[in-house]
Amino acid sequence: MSFIVKYRSRTSGGREIVRARTVDGDTLKIGRGAESDIVLSDLGVTLHHATIRRAGKTQITLETEKNLPVAVNGRSTTRADINAVRGGTIRIGPHRLIVAMGEGEEEAGRIAITIDREDVADSIEAHRLFSLAGTIPGKRISAWTFVAIVLVSCLALPIWSYYSNRGVEQRAEGFHADSVWVSGSMSDGHANLADDCQACHVEAFVSVRDSACLECHTDIPDHAEADRMAVSEPEPGLGRAFLRTVSMAFNRPQRSCASCHLEHEGAGEMAAAPQQFCADCHADLDTRLADTDILNAHDFGRDHPEFRPRIMTRPADETGMARYRRISLEDGPEENTGLKFPHELHLSETNGVARMAQRLSGEYGFGAALDCADCHVPTADRTRFEPITMEANCQMCHSLAFDRIGGTVRTLRHGEPEMVIADIRAFYRGTAPRRPIDLSGMERRRPGDDSRARTVGRYQFAARTRYARADDAIRAVFSRDGACFDCHEVERPPARASLAFDITPVRQISRYMHAGWFDHAAHETEECGTCHEASTSEEASDVLLPGIETCRECHAGGAASGDEIASTCAMCHSYHADEAAPYLVRARNNRGQRPRSVRDYGSLAINPRQDR
Repeated sequence: MSFIVKYRSRTSGGREIVRARTVDGDTLKIGRGAESDIVLSDLGVTLHHATIRRAGKTQITLETEKNLPVAVNGRSTTRADINAVRGGTIRIGPHRLIVAMGEGEEEAGRIAITIDREDVADSIEAHRLFSLAGTIPGKRISAWTFVAIVLVSCLALPIWSYYSNRGVEQRAEGFHADSVWVSGSMSDGHANLADDCQACHVEAFVSVRDSACLECHTDIPDHAEADRMAVSEPEPGLGRAFLRTVSMAFNRPQRSCASCHLEHEGAGEMAAAPQQFCADCHADLDTRLADTDILNAHDFGRDHPEFRPRIMTRPADETGMARYRRISLEDGPEENTGLKFPHELHLSETNGVARMAQRLSGEYGFGAALDCADCHVPTADRTRFEPITMEANCQMCHSLAFDRIGGTVRTLRHGEPEMVIADIRAFYRGTAPRRPIDLSGMERRRPGDDSRARTVGRYQFAARTRYARADDAIRAVFSRDGACFDCHEVERPPARASLAFDITPVRQISRYMHAGWFDHAAHETEECGTCHEASTSEEASDVLLPGIETCRECHAGGAASGDEIASTCAMCHSYHADEAAPYLVRARNNRGQRPRSVRDYGSLAINPRQDR
């Protein structure tokens, strides 16, 4: 026994298509499942909705699953008997099953079931009865209408607004149509230009040019010459080459201010370029610039050369010019500042310096011994330290007193050798030798005039030769164990008989890293000895700077983990090679706050350059 199952559909032109197949057996399973004999693809039909069984030669029985009602000849039921000769109709969801006897010789004696799906056109018509499709414009008209609205509101009106306000120094308050082009809020550094688009966007549909930036940011030195920067750039990959092509197609210049300083990225400090922006060129810079003195650097934690501070190898000469040279800390550099100062002697806790510090502690606040803070006073911004001066730091222990008049103590003039010589000469010319006590009239002496005469003669000789003793005093001051010799480099006169002594000028270096930046304020939680091994330095020529490995104990590269500090290029280096601090330090000063430690730099944002 078998059934004939026919699927009937119609084309848009009304032509009928019938696909028939034969199902052997006495039962037919109806449902949405793929294993069903009659598959009805509609969510309103369960996977196994009903079963048709053959009850006789022309008789079938329909039973639904789980009491799901179906419509048989217009009546809702869960079970029904249908005679194929008389015919019948089963309605399941949008599908209609017509039961009848087969037609033709091939279908003779078999029951045929034809499946129709509800006419889509009728369904659409019924749907339109409850819709607004007849009262509003169609999709095509609506689409063109919205296109026109967008073109007018987002293109025509903004262009009109731009040109109507061209040349106006300050726009009127209120809404301006070209503000719809703004992609985001301005950074804090440019917030005052939020209503003055033409300050930067000078020409319509032209990207911001460097000339617009330099109208306000004057006297900014560039990173390098444009031709050298072009040569130093590596060959771009496929992705970057595509982006560069798009950028050039829209007339955006290469290596401009806007290439690094991105605006309209939201309120707050303007972000610096990522580390990769620097590493792209500097990782293997010497392969493209053979004449460069800059060493390759990629990441501070993994690939960065040893520090090369700017060392003074010779103090100022007769022309006033000193000699400086950048020397790697690996080479053990020595500096010549013109000063003799052993740190180890002054930081000792057991010698005479410590005893003197204890004696002067009540007046100057010293402890049991001198420490770094007793002499090194930070600057107002706490970035570096004030220069050491004789009057503020040394004179309390190293006195230059040479005479007392009443209650006033006369001192030699520090830093003026010619005045020291003149003061000593004036002292010996304007004063008499100490009068012997046996010439005072109150003395006890041996009887007779011979003893008095000898005393008078010696005193008169001392008075006549006193001025000549000034030469010996001058030589003593500028010689070993003298007041000047112990701390300074003394320049002896060219002629042996001359007394034109001079002192090599002292040059205190306040900044060694001219190509980088270091901020002491961010490291206040650390002891000075953690980085500077001053307590073991016996020579003033020692360069007491920490090497890169000391810094790497806390600072990692661009990526950090745990307690390490992420340290990108922008933390220590400024793209614009001037004397100003890089972005991270300026951002802190601009906000008027000081980080508690170097770890606070991890959250510091970055402002556009502002000269300090």
